[in-house]
Amino acid sequence: MHLVTLLLTAAVLAGASADVESSTADTPGDLKDKTDNEDESKEMHISWEAAEDILELVDELGNVTNVPAAIYRDDLASDYVAYWLVEFNSSQYAVVSAGAQTGDHQVSTQGPLPSPISELDVTAEGYGKKCFRYLMLSPGGEIMCRDKNGKIVATTAEEMLQTGNYSGEDPRFEHAHEYIEQQRSELAALWAARAAEVAKTSFKADGHVVLPTDTNDVSSYTEIYIRLGGVIRMAVDKHTVSIKVVFPAQRKMLPANDLKQHQAALCRMLSLCNVDDNFNIDLSQKKTFLQLNNIEIALSKDVPVLLKRKEHIEFEMRKQLSTGEVIVKHFCLDTAPSRQKRSKEYTRYSNWKNCSIPDEGLFPDYWQHNIRKNCPVGCGPVAWAMVFGYYDRRSLYKTSTYGTGSQDLYRCGSDGTTGSKSCEAPKYSTDSRTHKYIDSIAKILGTWCIFKQGPTPSFKMDNIKGFFKARQTSGSPTVHQTNHYMWKVFARESYAKQTIKWLCQGWPVVVGTTEGGVFNWHYSVATKYKLRHRKWRRCIDVFGKKTCFRWHTQKDVMMYTHQGYNLKTMWRGMTLHYAAIAPY
Repeated sequence: MHLVTLLLTAAVLAGASADVESSTADTPGDLKDKTDNEDESKEMHISWEAAEDILELVDELGNVTNVPAAIYRDDLASDYVAYWLVEFNSSQYAVVSAGAQTGDHQVSTQGPLPSPISELDVTAEGYGKKCFRYLMLSPGGEIMCRDKNGKIVATTAEEMLQTGNYSGEDPRFEHAHEYIEQQRSELAALWAARAAEVAKTSFKADGHVVLPTDTNDVSSYTEIYIRLGGVIRMAVDKHTVSIKVVFPAQRKMLPANDLKQHQAALCRMLSLCNVDDNFNIDLSQKKTFLQLNNIEIALSKDVPVLLKRKEHIEFEMRKQLSTGEVIVKHFCLDTAPSRQKRSKEYTRYSNWKNCSIPDEGLFPDYWQHNIRKNCPVGCGPVAWAMVFGYYDRRSLYKTSTYGTGSQDLYRCGSDGTTGSKSCEAPKYSTDSRTHKYIDSIAKILGTWCIFKQGPTPSFKMDNIKGFFKARQTSGSPTVHQTNHYMWKVFARESYAKQTIKWLCQGWPVVVGTTEGGVFNWHYSVATKYKLRHRKWRRCIDVFGKKTCFRWHTQKDVMMYTHQGYNLKTMWRGMTLHYAAIAPY
């Protein structure tokens, strides 16, 4: 029997019921800003778009294990929650966009715990402060927090972060507001560029909202392609009055009796309607806080009226809210039998496809130390040091696989460039030898210090070629990079494609991304990527006549980067201005 499964979430992310299981967080689902006086705090509810994105992540990452934290943006309305940070399975986090108003990817960033918010809390507490409101600073995923008085007390922005310790130096947060004000126009340009990028690769939303006052007979909407064995998700919270399944046969101008017959057949096929009617989903089956309701939609044998001469069945899911609004989602179900045995395929996306460098667990995480007060060594030298450290570590740990040709990349001398090759490049850059090793690479690259940063122009990044060729004693060592411009160029899709190609060949890729206005350019190292896709098309209805256009394939691509500061690793979008590898 073919199955399509409908997953509903109970009071999950937007207004939880009181019957929370003991294994989950005991905080109410009506979330609030952090405050000592909860009477002054404002209730917030997760949007239906974000709730369904979180449901998608549950399948990948596991159950939600925290009450989602609200993140705002200074360039949007002060009461608009732009993102939600959600923890999964007590091991991973994801930052999810609240909706189309942000102009951002549905999942902004994703990575292992601790989350950026946890790091901000620790940083603030180290200075006797307390985070009250979190704000997304830039499309690069940098976040800051303000206290109750609106003062910035912590940020993940690199040049304001005292890596490695939280005492002994003034973090100069009193100047953070000035930095942000100075960069406001550039940050606005970055957000506009992100919105344009997302608009090219995505569609507006899976569904649309119909207001009680809407009487327009002309509508445009997105129709999602699904196959038998797929999954549909609609979030159910305390504002949900009903969910109906509707066969839009009126657009086919069917007689009333045929329409009634088709509607009944649809409900029999989906096996989810109340016994008493052929429209409403039985919401009594929903489960409790932070768990998924799972209702199977089985294709019965008694629906020949739908399947006769039809390879596709179009239907709508209509969620009625207590506000009077109706959220409508349109689906096109492919009933043609598949020639290949298919694993469970989710409605909105295919399964992830991915590539990773071999033995990714051996890749080190180094960070920028200060070469003098308030002057970091630079992200470019750290990125190359991590690449060479990875080659050295895998050569020592798995000599039978990789040989000994990379063991001269990190040595036992005082700066890691001379002496015996028996020393192992460390996992973390906590010792003076590794600091000096990174310093030596900075000199080769010509990295300098300006405005509390250590910039390296992209045309100098391949200066490392001589260092690499002199120490990599096997293969044909060289350096390839995507551009030789002094600074960044516009992000190019070809750089992302080249990065994917290199990752699938097994090479770590030094990538250049735009992090934020205050440190516009950043080098990190990508070690794996993942890609999924879904099919959709635009349809229009004009006075009951439906016209649909060609099917599109939307790709969702993310890369896993070692950021080179604060032990930070994350999944993020592939908006790249630069990419380079050191193959051999």
